[in-house]
Amino acid sequence: MKIKLKSLAKVVGEEELAVIPLAENEYFIECLNFYEDVEGGRQARLVVIVDKYGIIRQDQVNFIKGKKTFVDAIGIEDDFRKIQSVLKLDRIARMFKVPLYFDVEIIEKPDVSKRGIKGFYNYLSVHKEIDMSKLKGLVSLSIEELV
Repeated sequence: MKIKLKSLAKVVGEEELAVIPLAENEYFIECLNFYEDVEGGRQARLVVIVDKYGIIRQDQVNFIKGKKTFVDAIGIEDDFRKIQSVLKLDRIARMFKVPLYFDVEIIEKPDVSKRGIKGFYNYLSVHKEIDMSKLKGLVSLSIEELV
């Protein structure tokens, strides 16, 4: 996936979510998130995390809280095809922009009522587990900075 960063970003809120790291480019990390789009839902979506301080663990699911904006992205469908080759995805978010989270912090005790966390648990209730080793190196992330 390739994201296009603008010099100014409009913060649209703050969110808690469970993220599975997929690819890294400097301090940007492409992650898989399961979102409760409907009650009991587990819609897969791609998100990008700005991790300037290296707090995101690459070998595990991370529960985070951060400010949210949106960035343009290219290649989302290609990344989902690659992910689906190793992981069952029931529903996929069709998007041309992806959420970008910054000023992130790790949450020790996640609020399971939050949609970005509840969707992950909904996924596990149906599919039981996620083999993180199969996701490593599957996709790549590139950054284009717009002036």
